[in-house]
Amino acid sequence: MSRVPAVRPPYRVLQVGCGPTGTSVLRGLVSRLDAVGTRLEYEVADPAVMGPGLAFSTPCDLHLLNVRADRMSLHPQDKGEFAQWRQRNGAGHGIPSAGDDYPPRRLFGAYARWVLDDVLRTARRAGPEVRVTRERAVAVRRDGDGRWRCRFASGRVATYDRVVLALGHLPSARYAPEEGGPRFLRDPWGGLEVPVDARVGVIGTRLTGVDVALALLERGHAGPVLLASRSGLLPSVKGRTAAYELAHLPGFVADQRRHGRDGGVGLETVAAVIGREVQDAEGTRRIRWSEVLHPPPSSPVTLRAGLAVAESAGALGRQSVLAAVVPWVPALWRLLDEPGKQRLMSTYVGVWAVHIASFPAVSARRLLGMMDDGRLTVRPGLIGVRPSGSGYEMCFADASPVPVDVVVNATGPGYGRDSLLAAPLTRDLLSSRTAVAHRFGGIAVDERTFEVRGADGIVAPGLHVVGDLTRGVWLATNAVENSVSQAVQLADVVAGALDR
Repeated sequence: MSRVPAVRPPYRVLQVGCGPTGTSVLRGLVSRLDAVGTRLEYEVADPAVMGPGLAFSTPCDLHLLNVRADRMSLHPQDKGEFAQWRQRNGAGHGIPSAGDDYPPRRLFGAYARWVLDDVLRTARRAGPEVRVTRERAVAVRRDGDGRWRCRFASGRVATYDRVVLALGHLPSARYAPEEGGPRFLRDPWGGLEVPVDARVGVIGTRLTGVDVALALLERGHAGPVLLASRSGLLPSVKGRTAAYELAHLPGFVADQRRHGRDGGVGLETVAAVIGREVQDAEGTRRIRWSEVLHPPPSSPVTLRAGLAVAESAGALGRQSVLAAVVPWVPALWRLLDEPGKQRLMSTYVGVWAVHIASFPAVSARRLLGMMDDGRLTVRPGLIGVRPSGSGYEMCFADASPVPVDVVVNATGPGYGRDSLLAAPLTRDLLSSRTAVAHRFGGIAVDERTFEVRGADGIVAPGLHVVGDLTRGVWLATNAVENSVSQAVQLADVVAGALDR
């Protein structure tokens, strides 16, 4: 009697999270897995809107892209994919198919959903079995067989051979104990249901704070709005940029890597190379670093001046260089020595964000209009928020407290331990010592495989983290082009593991 060969069970992969980064991971894997002989079951779990993620699911038409539409794409080779999709589909979403360089972000969200739908169609035709669920993963633990046992909020428990965490943004760092109530909003994306005449205090003056102000403007908010932070700096105003070919940086990075200097280059050395690029682009002999690193707090005067420069006829050399530098940031971050990283994160990361995370002139002009008619004030020197009667007081180092009715924490995505502990899944990873918080934000991962590093420094085989939670390792994780690059690398790693 002949023996019946045993049927090998399928290799099971769970992907948690499916915003733009998760969509890019799935796209990269589906295109590779049809050539892999392993029988595969692939599950995607995300209770949120899949495809757009948090930033690109905003319904607010005043929330615009902060990068030119013709430079946004989830395709690693076709940088014009979104622009082409927009030409075909923009009008169907109530947005012109061409013209505005910075259309509403919801249009990119619709494109991301189109990409996801196309990937799922491809998988159904010829690829692996992909199952999409709206479940929320709350725990991931390694079992005795070296597989990953995952528990979901529904109570379901399932085991997988490999897990990919593409979680996107974590909650903002908690600013005050009172956060979370109806008058102290911790999540600016969860809706701004505030009385139309309320005095609104916004903690944060960069892109998330700008988003709150613009959302209130679109809602017809009549009460005064105060944007406040320690620096009081709005993002720089985005002007015309041109495709810029870096003359010094690529060779510098290659030379440092060739000589094995990862983790051994000073911050001043890296700044000098970027400075040479700016000097070449602007035709100047030297950069006034004191002006760059210590700009005055934002005001109607400074915002008007920034707009005048941004709306001038020529392309802005500095911004063109910075746009070209963005994909190089992970490599530069790896080169920096420990004192340089500490200095950058403790002293200069805020002003770096002001320059590199700029916002469109049309958005800046809307804020200026609110400032000119008294509806919006931007203040530096914020040191705290305290309860006062039925509302709060915004407290400043050099001025009297300002009373407000509602406070919004708009400090942006969280990367620290407090934010990791605020989400059930990352809290479980830390409590089980499966993962550790990276000192510069997010979770510690292996630079090559994206596998989580545990409390003992050893990688957890088959548990990968990609996107925003790798900030400490790569620094620039919220730029779409860098997220797509990460996704491609991870897809190569996972597909290679399956093919062995």
